Amino acid sequence: MLQLAQRMGRAKPSAIMVIAEKAKALKASGRDVISFSIGVPNFLPGPHVYEAVRKALEHDSGQYGSNRGSNELLDAFLKHLQQAGFSGYARENLSTGVGAKHVLYNLAEALLDEGDEIAFPTPYWTSYMDIAEIVGARVKLLPCPPTQGYKLTPQQLDAALTPS
Repeated sequence: MLQLAQRMGRAKPSAIMVIAEKAKALKASGRDVISFSIGVPNFLPGPHVYEAVRKALEHDSGQYGSNRGSNELLDAFLKHLQQAGFSGYARENLSTGVGAKHVLYNLAEALLDEGDEIAFPTPYWTSYMDIAEIVGARVKLLPCPPTQGYKLTPQQLDAALTPS
């Protein structure tokens, strides 16, 4: 029988998804529910997105593309970064993924060893803690109260860093 890696025993169901499923079940039973669980937007993508998808499907050769993302997609991200005031980046600085959780998990697996320390500003997305737990990282929480605009200060980060 297939055995999962021991670290997967640390994995728990996503708290946000548990709440989303509960809200969905309550709605299905006729309850009036406003769900604050998952970030599902209340709007559809713009027509230009659908048009880009149609064009991509019409010209799809069925071949695998780059696992980093197509050059066109990476160039679109670069343009977005430049318009947002970030410069000095090139395609080789970027990579795409199927979602933030997937990308963050891949980064944690690639960069963190068992027992490494990682700092999270609070409040934080619940998946941060789950990912850290799966890879065996020790978490240091750094409070970011409303008086700081929920932002981490350079002083907090400097004080939290543990010399290696």
